[in-house]
Formats: sequence, C-alpha cells, structure tokens
Amino acid sequence: MPLRANGELLGLITVGDRVSGLPFEGQDLDLLKCMADQIGATFLNQRLSRRLLESKQMEAFQAMSTFFVHDLKNAASTLSLTLGNLRVHFDNPEFRQDALRAIGRTSDRINALVSRLALLRQGLELKLTEASLNDVVQAALQSMEDGAASVELKLDDVPRTRLDAGQMQRVVVNFLMNAREASGPEGHIQVRTARRNGWITLAVTDDGCGMSPEFIRQNLFRPFQTTKSRGLGIGLFQAKVIVEAHRGRIEVESAPGRGTTFRILLPTENVSL
Repeated sequence: MPLRANGELLGLITVGDRVSGLPFEGQDLDLLKCMADQIGATFLNQRLSRRLLESKQMEAFQAMSTFFVHDLKNAASTLSLTLGNLRVHFDNPEFRQDALRAIGRTSDRINALVSRLALLRQGLELKLTEASLNDVVQAALQSMEDGAASVELKLDDVPRTRLDAGQMQRVVVNFLMNAREASGPEGHIQVRTARRNGWITLAVTDDGCGMSPEFIRQNLFRPFQTTKSRGLGIGLFQAKVIVEAHRGRIEVESAPGRGTTFRILLPTENVSL
C-alpha cells in the first residue's frame, strides 16, 4: 500500500499473509488505505516541521546579522564623513585632533560590535544600571561627527532611571542620523528631554521631508522597509525592540514637507524588567 501525501509518494507498507490464512477482504484494504493515508500525512508533517524550523533559524540569523550590519553601516558613514572633511581641513591642527578623536571613537564602536557577535544568537540582553537619559543623549552626540545639520539641545532635569545606556545610545544615534539625513546640511534638529506623567521623554525633531500617514501606519517600524535608496530598513525596527525591552514606547508625529518628531517614553518607576 503506497504512503502518499499531497500527491507525493513517501513510502510503502507491505502486509504479509494472515496467521489465520484467511484472504484479505475489501474492508481490510479500506482500513489499510486509511492507515497509509494517516502515516503519509504524519511523515509529510514531520518533513514540513523540520523545514519550517530550519527556515525560522535562518530568518533569525539573517535578522540578527542585519542588526550588526546596520550598526557597521552607521560607523562607516561616520568615518566617511570624517575622512571627507579631513581632506579639506587637513592643514588645521585643531581639526586634525578632532578627526583623530572621532576616528578613535568610531573604532571603539566597531570593536564593541565585533565583541557582541558571539551574543547574536542569544537575542537582546539588557544590562540595566541607574543612568541619566541626558547623559545618554550627550554620549550619542559625541559619538557622531559634527558638521551636518545643527542640533539644538533642551535637556530638562530628568530623574535617573534603570536603563541599558549602550543600547539606548544606539536608539538616539539612529534617530539623530535619520533626522540629519531628512533635514540635509542646512536643516535644524531639536533634541528635548522632559518628565511627563510618570514618564521620562526624549523627543528628536527635524524640519526635513516628513513621512506620509500611510507609510507610518504600514511600514515605519517593519524590518527591511525604508524610504532611503541605500538604507536597510532595520534601524527603527531595532530601536522599537530596544525601547519596548525597557517597558517604553515610541510615538511619531510627521507629515510630508513638515518634518518629523520621534518621541521615546520610558517609565520612571523602578520596575522589574
């Protein structure tokens, strides 16, 4: 009796003579066919389950690898901008010193990324400490090369809270880079922190091209969705994962031609994360 499933031959069942010597009847063959169909379906399900598991493992690997590539792309962008300005201002000793410091910071970021490669399989792990969101903002600005859009800081006296400063800095850097690309060299970016109804808020506002409501609703935080010609579409998805791991959320206000505001809200209570 053939073992078939979805039109595919998966094996055979061979039945020997009965001990009683009685011949097989039509009912026996019907029962055998029913058994063969059940066994064939079980074999097919096992094969599909194995393929699905392999597919999910590959998808997870690709997603985590893309996180890594995205951070490397940001570091490469910083290096490229620094080297481009260095050709113009090489004769300025102060600029050379600033460029060397920027290259050193970027090198440290790349080394930190490489050291985390072994942790990709384990997913996002937060290293929570008491930290100030204002300090995170300042560190994010220092890690980026100046010379693009101007940044206006309005940092209120917000309380310290439990967060992973390194991961949150990645979120702020991503927002700042997106704002810089949207605004262009002549644009203006405003970064504000405040305390609101039990939340610590961070808002990054640009006066750039803005986004349509349809794109925000359908694509903004989905991986591999981007309006940039050379973007990977992973930065905001990664930012959302990090913020939600802190029990926070992200709000977006934008309109075409009217700029964009990304707002992070983090709880001030010392909750178990």
